[in-house]
Amino acid sequence: MPLTRLRDDYLEQDGVRFLMVDEGGSTVACRVSHEALRDHANRVQLSGTDGAVFEAYRELIEELASAAYDAEAPFDDHGRRVLVTSEAIARITRSA
Repeated sequence: MPLTRLRDDYLEQDGVRFLMVDEGGSTVACRVSHEALRDHANRVQLSGTDGAVFEAYRELIEELASAAYDAEAPFDDHGRRVLVTSEAIARITRSA
């Protein structure tokens, strides 16, 4: 069940935390880690804050969060947020 963006705002905390919604209208908390954002920024030679990298690649990150949600993994250490990892971003950008 694909996720869609709930709101445009997000929180920079240990990476970026953002909210999406499933087809049933339930809110799904998501996070892309600081490490994933830094690794991707280094690969594409982009400087800036975690928020700047997130904004530049938001659609890709949201697609990855949706795919992770559909696959029922991975979640963060607390099991409460869909986690977009560095490996997921690298895998999708290599195949593009």
